[in-house]
Amino acid sequence: MISPWLKDVGMLLRLTRDLRTFLRTPMIAEQAIEIIRHRLATREKRFLTMVEQAIFNSPRSPYLQLLRAAGCDFGDLTALVNREGLEGALSRLVEAGVYVTFAEFKGHKEAVRGSQRFSFDEDDFDNPFLSPHFEARSGGTRSPGTSVKIHFSYISDLAVDTAVTLHLHGLSRHNHVIWLHGGFGALIPMLLYAKLGQPPFAWFYPLKPLPLKAHVASRYLALLGGLFGYAFPTPVFLDLRDPGAMAMWLANHLKKGTSVCVTTYASSAVRIASAAQEKGISLNGVCFITLGEPFTESKQRVVDACGARALVRYAFTEAGIIGYRCSTPQLSDDLHFFSDSYGLVQRSRTVGDSGPSVDAFLFTSLLHSVPKILLNVESGDYGLLERRRCGCGLGNLGLQDHVSHIRSFEKLSGEGMTFVQTDLLRILEDVLPIRYGGTATDYQVLEEEGTDGILRLLLIVSPKVGAIDEGTVCHTFLEELGRNGGYAPLAAGIWRRAETVQVRRQWPVATKAGKILPFHLVKAQQEIPQVSTDLRRQK
Repeated sequence: MISPWLKDVGMLLRLTRDLRTFLRTPMIAEQAIEIIRHRLATREKRFLTMVEQAIFNSPRSPYLQLLRAAGCDFGDLTALVNREGLEGALSRLVEAGVYVTFAEFKGHKEAVRGSQRFSFDEDDFDNPFLSPHFEARSGGTRSPGTSVKIHFSYISDLAVDTAVTLHLHGLSRHNHVIWLHGGFGALIPMLLYAKLGQPPFAWFYPLKPLPLKAHVASRYLALLGGLFGYAFPTPVFLDLRDPGAMAMWLANHLKKGTSVCVTTYASSAVRIASAAQEKGISLNGVCFITLGEPFTESKQRVVDACGARALVRYAFTEAGIIGYRCSTPQLSDDLHFFSDSYGLVQRSRTVGDSGPSVDAFLFTSLLHSVPKILLNVESGDYGLLERRRCGCGLGNLGLQDHVSHIRSFEKLSGEGMTFVQTDLLRILEDVLPIRYGGTATDYQVLEEEGTDGILRLLLIVSPKVGAIDEGTVCHTFLEELGRNGGYAPLAAGIWRRAETVQVRRQWPVATKAGKILPFHLVKAQQEIPQVSTDLRRQK
């Protein structure tokens, strides 16, 4: 087995060797449009090629085990796709048990299909054909996160849909700024915009300390880029609690005639917009590219009030960029799903053992450069999927599938930080009852968005518990979150600094069936119409 140190050296050498070639040929909108058209015309063919190479010819593939358990060989799958199309075939596979839940994908839970049981590790889903240039990590709390090995070809593929989206939204000539938490994940948007010929001219991070590896990597990238004639910024601290400083910084650049796209988390965008409004600053000429949290109507109102725009992006690290906002949206999070790059069906499933039912998104990768091979894999999210003609440029190009009302059923997110629900169960069911009294049903976490558009987590404590110091309970909750290892201390620190968690004394909220769940999802579920596991296509 190759040591982690040697792997890091190998990635560094490949990055050094290939960066100049990667940057030399920027992706332009006209080229990207032709690539998307070709991708849409070859979806089924590319899917079958991916399945044959990365699944049926890869003995370690988890999907090979599931397909064999379902009695499906490559010939059967080919016939199914030819007969029913890609989404029809994917839905049939779901019915046969060929899917992977969020917990199974993370290696947290055994997969049970009928009488057969399967155990998967995160690395089992790695693309076997990649020799990565660097390694990012998805949001992990109990562990360092899922290792996501990134090749420059993956960034180039993501740049295709991004180039067209920015062009159609009139943002191609905007300068880019990043305000994201430290880590190698920030290198993805850095290189993505560089591939478009617009490397960011500033990178801010909102919480100290920035990991040492991120400091070193950013400086090496800046040095290497400089040798090749490309300017990459090094990270500068800008406190999460001082969004007014960012508003002033943006205003100064707007005065110079510089239009700016700010890639940041949805709550951070709202904080900047709110601070600008308080200071009487217009951010006309700024577009926030938001990620990490639902972008709601409340958030939209705050951004509108300061004169800025918002381009909502839906993505997860293991798959890539799933969609960008429609330019004629019906809702604040009305996004075009990039069907040129992914397949998408839904599966109705309960949350936990007895929770509410949601229509979970299941994604399938069609890009051969993806870090993880996906075949009907849950992202931990659900929402509304529909096909309609919107008349915007992306729709006219053939990207007519829309997703909206996107919410998570496996994760709690805020300020760009994510905890999977199982991380919090120990605290709600064991730690808090032992320390402050009551039982597991006396504590609950609710997601609530205030009138200011900021997402907060309410830690509900039942009146049965008796007198408590709310500040002490909140401190205990965050302290215990930070004990999970991996990125948990960073995530808990962000939530503490942003005052994301607030304690509220009230009776826990029950579902319609009268059940008290540790994470209440009924409110979010009622906001969207229910969608069956078959795609509802509106012609």
